[in-house]
Amino acid sequence: MAKLIEAAPEEVGLNPARVQALHDFVDRMYETNVTPAQVYAVARAGRLIAHRAVGKLSPQQPSVELSTSALFPLCSITKVYTAAAIMILVEHGLVGLNRPVCDYIPEFAQGGKADVRVHHLLTHTSGIRGDDVYHYRNTSTDPLPPCEPNSNPELHEFIYSACGVSLGNKPGEKMEYLGYGYELLGEIIRKTSGLSYPEFMQKHLFDPLGLKDTYYNVPAAERHRIVRRAPEDACAEWLETDQAIDSESAGGGLYATAYDVAVFAQMFLNGGEYNGNRILSPVSVREMTRNRIPGVPSEYRDEYFPEAYWGLGWSVNGNKLDGGDLFSPKAYSHWGAAGVFVAVDPVYDLVSVYFTVERDLQKPFKNMYTDHFNNVLLSSINK
Repeated sequence: MAKLIEAAPEEVGLNPARVQALHDFVDRMYETNVTPAQVYAVARAGRLIAHRAVGKLSPQQPSVELSTSALFPLCSITKVYTAAAIMILVEHGLVGLNRPVCDYIPEFAQGGKADVRVHHLLTHTSGIRGDDVYHYRNTSTDPLPPCEPNSNPELHEFIYSACGVSLGNKPGEKMEYLGYGYELLGEIIRKTSGLSYPEFMQKHLFDPLGLKDTYYNVPAAERHRIVRRAPEDACAEWLETDQAIDSESAGGGLYATAYDVAVFAQMFLNGGEYNGNRILSPVSVREMTRNRIPGVPSEYRDEYFPEAYWGLGWSVNGNKLDGGDLFSPKAYSHWGAAGVFVAVDPVYDLVSVYFTVERDLQKPFKNMYTDHFNNVLLSSINK
């Protein structure tokens, strides 16, 4: 499959009037002050049918219009990139999904965690509770192993200071979303590849995909492109810090343009290949995007899901209506705190990337209007 190229909606079986309705929806979100900044990229059948920016880059510079080159924090969408990197190592015979995590990080065996497997981290079913991680880390006096030259000192401290945390549930029994699990996966990538985590991602994902606008630790020369937030906006207290922009977190540190994320998503829709470069085998893509934990329930932010529907990194749609009411059950997606979302629907041959600045996290993910955006988009499908 060649690079994403622009095409008219009708060339790929979309109703132009309904695509215009999508543009109108986005304009309305800005005009009614639901969000001050939106960038979206939509592709069908490998053709880019919408790529647009609406709003302002920064509340501190109201005269500067937002452009499609704006860099957004991907936050938890980063986890899918980390999962893809793990699968690259699986394909190279360096990591096994059913191997204990302590095979790669011996210190992790503490606290009765010897049976936690790599796949448990990928599906958030390790049995570790996020609150327990932070409590243990803040009270731990456990000695830390030396920080190696290719390791990030801040993440090293976080990973190893919490290694002694005990299980809250039996592994595989329940899905509990856990950012710490993905920091552990980043450490597995570092230890098995011999490269730092960002170096591995650059060499094996970003460069082969041609992702010129995807960064950990955003370079100083590119920081003027980062979308900014007002103090009252969701996650502004964190995202407006140099620490966030400098982050190399495997669970939430990436910054990217909507177009680059669309390319990454299109690679999955292509079965692991993009522009002639094979990133993952079709077999790995299938394993990442199917429900790996059938029958396993989940709770997230006071919501209960009798069936979590989770793949390796990706949230699988199933019956969840995740991010839109019209996606097929085979769709898969991921969100990021503060207003970013990506979805892939193999039934409709569709990639949807919708980035916003979210106003309020007191109503988590309820005011992102991602479902409305995708409902309008999916209603444009004629065939």
